[in-house]
Amino acid sequence: MADLETIFVKMLIPQKPLSVKEVISVEIPAVDGPYLVLPKRAPAMKLLKAGMVVIKDADQGNIEKYFVSAGIAKIRDNACTILAHFVQNADEVNLADIKKELSVYREKEEKEIHLDEIDLKKIAFLQMIAGHFEK
Repeated sequence: MADLETIFVKMLIPQKPLSVKEVISVEIPAVDGPYLVLPKRAPAMKLLKAGMVVIKDADQGNIEKYFVSAGIAKIRDNACTILAHFVQNADEVNLADIKKELSVYREKEEKEIHLDEIDLKKIAFLQMIAGHFEK
């Protein structure tokens, strides 16, 4: 592969750094529309809506896709840092597990068990993933 310019993409969730890699590009689901981050991009802060992050890997040019919850992306110094409550590699999604987890939340709602803000965000995230695969 020819010498391509690259950027670093970091995906962080509250519990830990999830991924740090060198990539050719990353497309993020910004609130104001899809936003393509390329090398030498001007600094920016973007609010993210729940959606798909698409990464083009620097080594093989492979495409990786990740579901992300709402969050923030910071683009600066040839890097893109994505901060979100939830991130899921699209290739590792098991729809049966997603539906099972959603049914657990539904049971809690039916029993009138209080769901906090993080639970509600998780439900929305799981519903987004399920909706993507049920199209």
